Amino acid sequence: MSFSSISSFSQEKAPGEHSVIMANFKLPKTLGNKSFKGLMSGLANIDLIYQYNLANGIGFGTGFSYSYYELNGSVFQGSVVGQMEGYNPFLKIAKRKEMNENSYIELSVSGGYNVLNTSGNQCSDVFKQEAFNLTPQLGFYLVSSEFLSFGIVVSYNYFDAEFSPANICMTSFPGIAPANSVGNSHVFSVGFGFSTYLPTN
Repeated sequence: MSFSSISSFSQEKAPGEHSVIMANFKLPKTLGNKSFKGLMSGLANIDLIYQYNLANGIGFGTGFSYSYYELNGSVFQGSVVGQMEGYNPFLKIAKRKEMNENSYIELSVSGGYNVLNTSGNQCSDVFKQEAFNLTPQLGFYLVSSEFLSFGIVVSYNYFDAEFSPANICMTSFPGIAPANSVGNSHVFSVGFGFSTYLPTN
């Protein structure tokens, strides 16, 4: 679970309670377990979020995150190819702090249900895992217009699923000790996000 965006408005432009639509586009870097870090390369992480912001800067949201990772084939001398896709609906709580009328920061935590599907040329079917996902995120945003802002976001994603040889229908990884496949998965991501304010009548 999915870092996230928040309102593009300063409080003067969006007084009181209001809704925003946010999206993040990030590049994920696998950190653990050791097999996951060494064998999988993160290529994309995309978040789409609806959030309701209170006048005090607290926001509550719900969203969906998609992640894509590719197997490092060089470890297997090109004989094994594969990929992992993550599907993560989540809930989010956030706190926004105005820096000035043209910029703000947001700290958020999101968590939810994560489905991980791994496939490869060694498998006849998709290897499916289900896990809990927790993602703290920090974003720095600049107000671009009355309804839109853009920012830089960084996040740390934790999900309680192990990456092991079973993910790609193998009994062991060549040159990798079994102990390296023990432990939950961690991903650091950095990218950019945008947020658009939904005006009310």
